[in-house]
Amino acid sequence: MGATMPFPNEGPPQNPRTLAAAAQVDHLAGLSLFTGCSKRELRHLARSTRFELLEPGDVLFAVGQPSREAFVIVAGRVVVRRNGRKVAERGPGDIVGELGLLLQRDHVATVTATTPLEVLVLPQRALKEAVDELPGLAWKLLQTVADRMSPDTTSQLTR
Repeated sequence: MGATMPFPNEGPPQNPRTLAAAAQVDHLAGLSLFTGCSKRELRHLARSTRFELLEPGDVLFAVGQPSREAFVIVAGRVVVRRNGRKVAERGPGDIVGELGLLLQRDHVATVTATTPLEVLVLPQRALKEAVDELPGLAWKLLQTVADRMSPDTTSQLTR
């Protein structure tokens, strides 16, 4: 998979850990999924995530793999395929992989980068802690899950 790196455009940091964390919080704050979260909440969440750069064609996860992480797309696009058919595209601010984590099931789709991709990787433990501690985030994830399970979306996923 892609390289784990500090956030781009940071320049040569005097204290890489502090600047990387600050940049990560800024990125999280700019994503609709985290609207309404305080800086303190975002700092807590940022401590549990890692930033990765991926290339077009890199697979974030594939059908049947255990769900261990969710991916928040910071920049770039992915395609979601089920049974070899494209069922969705996702871009900045979207999260993928969260359904498997929440349902504690293997992935039911394959997600592949279609452009250069920047993602924040949320391990299962971090997502669980975030949902437990951040009611606003829990609500947004619930809305995401409901949207994906709506009749229109479900019919796309089962074709």
